[in-house]
Amino acid sequence: MHSEVRKKSQKLKGDRLKCLSFDIWNTLLDLGKLYSLIAEELSEITGRRKEEMEAGLKSAYQKALSLRLEGAFRSPILDSARVFASELNITEEGLFRALVRAVMRAETGEMVFDDVHRALDELNAMNIKMGLLGNVMFWPGMVTRIILEKNGILRYFHSTIFSDESGVQKPDRAAFELLANRLECRLEEMVHVGDSLENDLAGALISGASAILIKRDSPTSFSIGKRAFVVRTLTEIPGLLSKL
Repeated sequence: MHSEVRKKSQKLKGDRLKCLSFDIWNTLLDLGKLYSLIAEELSEITGRRKEEMEAGLKSAYQKALSLRLEGAFRSPILDSARVFASELNITEEGLFRALVRAVMRAETGEMVFDDVHRALDELNAMNIKMGLLGNVMFWPGMVTRIILEKNGILRYFHSTIFSDESGVQKPDRAAFELLANRLECRLEEMVHVGDSLENDLAGALISGASAILIKRDSPTSFSIGKRAFVVRTLTEIPGLLSKL
């Protein structure tokens, strides 16, 4: 693994990195854990099995992702809530109440992946400006900020941008450009890290930034050309960037 990181660092050498952008869910925070909590609350509200609710949440998530990518959502929070409520055969109000109950639980402070704190500590020591760029589903970005704070990682980021507040979303160039401006760097000086091929990897590359895809189940880490990389853990990133 060390040789892989050295090779990737050499490929990046010569670029002028000034800022680092992160996706949030399934990059820093485990969405499955939140859905599990929401499913428990939905089970209590509806009297239906938690497993049924959890499967419905995952199915609705995939449908909502596709619809959002197609540009079908005019109001991302309300439109995605309708998709989730329909898939789960519940009311939108019931969905929102289950979310609120889940967010209030202590377990929402235990949602970071194991590699997150170490990676962010090392990147912070490198004096690289870091920001967050998140799309939303049926809860606003402010709720995600609360969860980030509960997990002790909001403090690492100079700027946090969510699509419900900014009016722009990944993979659109405008979203990446807005964060780059907030971090006072150009797109070609930014590296974006995320778990989605479409929203994060392709979106960043098309926008002019470099991209790192986090794929924790990948058998190996590798590069895709000169500006794109796949890593198995976020702790690889400091080594990947250390020679910039």
